[in-house]
Amino acid sequence: MITNYYLAPNGNDNAHGSLDDPFLSIQRAQEEVREQIKNGMSHDITVFLRGGLYELDAPLRFDNRDSGRDRCHVQYTSYPGERATIAGGKQITGWTPYKGKVWIAKLESGIHFHTLYADGQRIHQARLPATGYFETEKPSVHHDEQNNKQGIHYRSEDLPSHYDLTGTQLYVWPGEGEWNWFTETKPVASNSVERQQLVFESDATWPIGAGSRYYIQGSLDFLQAPGQFHLDKASGTLYYYVSDDVSDPNKQTVIAPTIKRLLDINGVSPLEPVQNISFTGLTFACTDFFREYRMMDDNVEQAEHREGLIYINHARHIQVTSCKLEQSGSCGIYLDHYTYDITINRNDIRHFGYIGISLNGFAPGTGPFTSPIASYTNSYHKIKNNRIEHGGELVGHGCGILLYQSGNNEITNNLIANMPRYGISLKGLRHKTMPSELYGIPVTWENHWDFLHSRSNLIAYNDISNVMTDSQDGGLIEAWGVGRGNVIHSNYLHDSGIHFSFGFGIYLDDAADDFTVTNNIISSLYSTGEGKLWMLIFSKGIGNRIKNNLLVANPDAISAIGSQEMADEENKHIEICSNIIYNSGYLYYFVNYSDERFSSSDRNLYWMNNKPCIIAGSLPLLASGEDSLGRQEYSWEQWRMLAQGKYDKHTIHGEPLFQFAEDGDYRLHPSSPAYQLGWSDIEFEKIGPK
Repeated sequence: MITNYYLAPNGNDNAHGSLDDPFLSIQRAQEEVREQIKNGMSHDITVFLRGGLYELDAPLRFDNRDSGRDRCHVQYTSYPGERATIAGGKQITGWTPYKGKVWIAKLESGIHFHTLYADGQRIHQARLPATGYFETEKPSVHHDEQNNKQGIHYRSEDLPSHYDLTGTQLYVWPGEGEWNWFTETKPVASNSVERQQLVFESDATWPIGAGSRYYIQGSLDFLQAPGQFHLDKASGTLYYYVSDDVSDPNKQTVIAPTIKRLLDINGVSPLEPVQNISFTGLTFACTDFFREYRMMDDNVEQAEHREGLIYINHARHIQVTSCKLEQSGSCGIYLDHYTYDITINRNDIRHFGYIGISLNGFAPGTGPFTSPIASYTNSYHKIKNNRIEHGGELVGHGCGILLYQSGNNEITNNLIANMPRYGISLKGLRHKTMPSELYGIPVTWENHWDFLHSRSNLIAYNDISNVMTDSQDGGLIEAWGVGRGNVIHSNYLHDSGIHFSFGFGIYLDDAADDFTVTNNIISSLYSTGEGKLWMLIFSKGIGNRIKNNLLVANPDAISAIGSQEMADEENKHIEICSNIIYNSGYLYYFVNYSDERFSSSDRNLYWMNNKPCIIAGSLPLLASGEDSLGRQEYSWEQWRMLAQGKYDKHTIHGEPLFQFAEDGDYRLHPSSPAYQLGWSDIEFEKIGPK
């Protein structure tokens, strides 16, 4: 029995598929593998791809016929010492000078795309402004909420009347400049110069009020800055304004994407999943974006946007290992509804339009189910040792890893950097927005967690930096409306800023209950301009445990640990113990207060440049002054009076005694007072990809 097949960019699909006589296409090798699987497997089968470029004009589809069976496995891998690249596009050649540093190329008929790549970097559509944003104007007459969904009003100086706006798209953050949570990309239907109004082809999901940030793209008139392109679909002409370091784009590898996914790994049904296949040592690159992108509906991704370089559904026991995934129009890897035990290990995922790795189960109450147990279909994945960088390049709420209604996952030892919003996000549906019944079952306080499947996840040993670069009201690790039993342990969150409005470090947002937050390092977070780094750990929800965390050298932080009850979701029973807070703001911040807010708080070590420890916000105490947000400050003595001295009886104010703080090494000297408080050393060496 043949157990190895080979293919090469100069192969032949009429060949034998041997090392000396390789196939040309993956599809041809796949045919041979399927035939062997059908006849029964007694050995693993490996398909070796020789180094080079394999261009696709349609996704590679793997289903039940491709599954390893009889305890055997199928592997697709680069030939040892070589790197095979699978690309979803066409290389553009034949560039000629046009004007200045703008070059043009004539394309084959029918090639349309919404992003472009050159030498591994994204080339964006021509846009105004070339960088940054304009802000929407208030209409001259009253508009109701529905009208605010139909388009925007603009300043006349931003969009001169002689510009051609035919076929353009608007990229916008709804929210009047304050609530920058999601973006949409909306095709423009018409422009009223008199009213200074752009009208969309279809309504936006949310109203867009005055002060919302936006830019407009897709006109040759906008091609005024290097590193951008414009495609004239009517004439088939591609305009490319090259960067200053490019003298001739004919010497670049410029690829126009033609498809939105490369691998489509999808079984027939939940009962007939594709399984036991691995993809190792390959490069997957270049997929397209959407003409229109509509934001999620209650955190549920729109059906037409569930895309990635690799898309997986109706699958189990699939492995993606040591691959490069880059230049994606949407996600790197998308794990859709019915996926179980997918391993994503040691991959390099970068320059993606949306999310690095997206895990998406069923929204509560949806799908062909009669119970919440049956609807728990996306789980037990291992996402580890990956480098996930430069995301959200086309969707502003892009992040490194998203878990929506997905549980019992191990998210460990990943490096995540350079994201416009979160590093890692967990989403579901908060209790007070649930319908009265789901799957015909009345929803009660006692059973509502049964419908929330982002639960029992381990988020550990991840290195996350430079996120929240273009958003606000978020954090490096964030959760909203999720299930119980999640653990955030030994993550290194560092060197990330809040550039406008406000944001956090670890953000347990509305209805984020029963979290264990331990042994994390939050260091060197900062704020710029009017941005406010508010709380390093913000705990809403119920029953969260915040213990043995190191919050160090965050001088811009307003507070180390904060809490707030809002949206009618309870915030209580928080346990706080044995944390080190060093030059990182107030010890606690209470936006509001209840007697049940803290179950306990004690044995912490606090140091703030030898200044007194202050508590801030709103407490039933006599204030000693006003805090930096217009609420109140309370002295340590006043705090200790609350609840008959229940809180922080053994907390120490003193220096932690780091061994090498000046070098950013925050290991403790053996004589540190933290050890008297039950401090357990953080395993710094275990953090990050291995």
